[in-house]
Amino acid sequence: MPNKALIIYDTKYGATEQIANWIAEGLNGADIQHVDDVTTTIYELVIIGSPIYNDMTSKRIIRFLDKNKDTLSSRKIALFTVSVPPDMTEDRSKRFKGAYTLEKLLEHARGTILSTKAFLGKIELKEMTELDRLSLRIDYFLKGYRLRDVNYMDREEAVNWGRHLYDLMVNPPETIPEKPATRQESQKREREK
Repeated sequence: MPNKALIIYDTKYGATEQIANWIAEGLNGADIQHVDDVTTTIYELVIIGSPIYNDMTSKRIIRFLDKNKDTLSSRKIALFTVSVPPDMTEDRSKRFKGAYTLEKLLEHARGTILSTKAFLGKIELKEMTELDRLSLRIDYFLKGYRLRDVNYMDREEAVNWGRHLYDLMVNPPETIPEKPATRQESQKREREK
């Protein structure tokens, strides 16, 4: 019998790890492991979280998904991302859906995807390496924005998503939702119509 839930994450400056811990609270406990420390995925639910940094999904998470695709194909999984888009404002944060941040994970994920979620993170310039600050400053500048310290992390949102996942484990839906389509898949379907 598989264990209940495993949260696998990668993190650059700690935001994704913090979100993973809050999700575990909502699940009434879960094993939490950094992607480099995972030894098994024999769990009822495997939750995989990636930071989005400079518009890129964690390479370690993508490698993990690719390496474990056979094992994960028989598992229920949930996916989440943590990011701060350059155009984010306090007002926009209330409406943030972040579907585009999940696309790379969806392209590589196997298994029965029960749920996906895009969370907002934080930027603390003093915590970043000089190279990371410089690369983000350039990225923001090229997009017409100024890089600054921000924190949009929402504990309640992460705990509530964990509760939602717990409910899906305790009371599985009659039908599993179809894997969300990536932007490319949606565009292909539109052209075929």
